[in-house]
Amino acid sequence: MFKNAMLIAAISLSFASHANTLLTESEAEQVKQIKAKYSNTAELKELTKISSSIFTLTSRIEEQKTTIIKDKQLYQEYQRRLSEEMLSGTEEKTDYYFAEMKKTSKEIKLNQEQIQLNTAQIKKHNDRIILLNSALRESKKLYNDKLLDIRDSVVTRLKKEFANPIPVSVSGKLQCSPYQSIRACFESKQTTSKLINDAVETRFGQIEITSTTNNFKVDSALMDYDGNVEYKANFNLFVQYNEDIDAQVVKEVGVESFDIVLLSNKPASFYLDGLPVGKGQEVSVKVSKGKYAVLAKFEGHQESTIQDISMPVSLTYNF
Repeated sequence: MFKNAMLIAAISLSFASHANTLLTESEAEQVKQIKAKYSNTAELKELTKISSSIFTLTSRIEEQKTTIIKDKQLYQEYQRRLSEEMLSGTEEKTDYYFAEMKKTSKEIKLNQEQIQLNTAQIKKHNDRIILLNSALRESKKLYNDKLLDIRDSVVTRLKKEFANPIPVSVSGKLQCSPYQSIRACFESKQTTSKLINDAVETRFGQIEITSTTNNFKVDSALMDYDGNVEYKANFNLFVQYNEDIDAQVVKEVGVESFDIVLLSNKPASFYLDGLPVGKGQEVSVKVSKGKYAVLAKFEGHQESTIQDISMPVSLTYNF
C-alpha cells in the first residue's frame, strides 16, 4: 500500500551551511571579496591593449619589409635601364631614371626607419608586458593562497561538524492509506527512507555522500479521513567526509585545476603570464581556475590573448 505514498516535506538541518552549498554565508562572502579584490581588471585590460598594439605593429613591419623588397627590385630595374641608356648614348630618360632611383631610395630609407621605430616600440611594449605579468603572477599567488586558506578552513569546519551527529528536522504532508494507522505508515521503510533521502539531497544536492541515520522520531502527525497526514519528525544524520565532498569544497571556493591544451600549426613557444610552459604544436598544461595572459611565439611572430579558464579547453594560435 505504501508504494504510492506521496511526500511534500520541509527539511531543516542544524548545520552551519545552506542547502546545496557547503560554505557558510560568511565563507561565501569572503570568497566573493577576494575574487573582487584580485580581479586584476586594469592590468588585464592593459595587456589586451598592448597585445593588440604589438599585433598591429608587427603587421606593419611585415608590410614595410615587403615594400622594401619591391622597392629594391624597382631600384635595380631603374638602375639597369639607366645603365642601358647611358651605354646606348641616347640619354633621353637619364634624368627621369635618376629621379626615380632617388625617390625609391628615399622610400626604402623611410620604411627602414619606420621598421626601427616600430621594432623599438614593440620592445617597449614587451618590457611593459614583463612588468604586468610579474604583477599578475604576484597577485594571482596572493589570490590562490587566500582561497586555499578558506578551503582549509572549510574542510576543518566540516570534518569537525561531521564528527558529531547532525540533527535533522522534517515536516510536511504525507499521503498514506486511510485504511492503516499513522504508526504503520511511518514504520514503512519506504516512507522513512524517502524522508531521509529527501533531507540528504536537500542538504547535499547531487554530491555522493556516505551517511547513516538513527533516532528517527515522529514528533507529531495528524491524519484526515482521506489518509492525508501532516507530520513533524526528526533524526540524526552521520556523514563521512569523502573525496566527493572535498571536490565540492574545492569547486565552491574556486581553487579547481584544469588541463588546457595549447595548439599551433607551427612548433611555437608558449607562455602563461610571461612564464614559458612548453614548445611544440601541442602543449598540455595544468592550471588553476582564473584569467591568464597566453602568448605564443614563432620565428619573431607572436599571438596573444587573455583567457578566463574555468574548464578544460583547447586554445589555438596559428602563424
